[in-house]
Amino acid sequence: MRRAAVIGVTAVLATLAAAAPAGADLPPVQGGSVLGRNLPLKVYASVTPAVHTFGDAITARVAVLADRRWVAPANVRTIVHFAPYEAAGPPTVTRTSNGRLLQMTWTWKLRCLTIACLPVTKKKTDLTHIFRFSPAHVEYLSPQGQVRYSVDAFFQRVASLSELSPDEVNALEHRSLIWYYQSNVTPVSAPHYRLSPDRAFWLAVALAAVLGAAGLFIAGRWALQFRPARAGRATAESSSLERALTLFFWARANDDETLQRKALERVADELPFDVHELSETARALAWSPETPEEEDVEEISERAGIHRRNGEGEL
Repeated sequence: MRRAAVIGVTAVLATLAAAAPAGADLPPVQGGSVLGRNLPLKVYASVTPAVHTFGDAITARVAVLADRRWVAPANVRTIVHFAPYEAAGPPTVTRTSNGRLLQMTWTWKLRCLTIACLPVTKKKTDLTHIFRFSPAHVEYLSPQGQVRYSVDAFFQRVASLSELSPDEVNALEHRSLIWYYQSNVTPVSAPHYRLSPDRAFWLAVALAAVLGAAGLFIAGRWALQFRPARAGRATAESSSLERALTLFFWARANDDETLQRKALERVADELPFDVHELSETARALAWSPETPEEEDVEEISERAGIHRRNGEGEL
């Protein structure tokens, strides 16, 4: 495992060898360093790809190789400027170590879409724009937050190219560019739908109508529970009064005097409170010495607003 880690760090150092290293100006440490030359750390800066077309994203990296005996990772600070390029967000920071050897890498994604990055004519055969970023400034701080020492690492040049040639740009400026195209291009086939748009529209309309009707039905059922209860009671009272009168006429037709008097007593009980006088009249007829006359009961029925129907004599 240790040998594999050493091989990996060696590969990283070989990759960073193409970048611009810095570290010769750092104060040497006493006691030796795994980096050699008694250096506490080394800094590498790189940009990939070094050549790109306008608008493409590029990657900038700053790698710090340090001896953990002399460098605390939390005290390393990196300051960079990439104008006119802009970073897509904060950098990603990775840390790997093997024994005393520590590598910290800051990675930025950069892009420039402003006019400042447009390629310009440098040669008759190319459009390019060369950029030189400011050096990456790495500081090592003391526990009190003061800078103990700092070092700069330089990025290589970045070239932004255009996909247009100078001749095309010149033709566009003078509006003399002629576009050639083939007239026998195969036409695009008509689109195919699993369900035609017209049918889908009418199905949606029908579904909306069904859902609307269902909503109205549910709302109506819900609203019915808030109906005034007075109408229901009035109907029930009228129905009981009407049944009591019907029972009287049936008992009258069958010469049942006792049932007639009970029916009249029920009529007196079922009559509304606002016709108290009529209720007393019915009770008096129910217990009068003589048998109640049919005409008197019909008068009570008419005054109560109930009209005798055909067949009322039958229960």
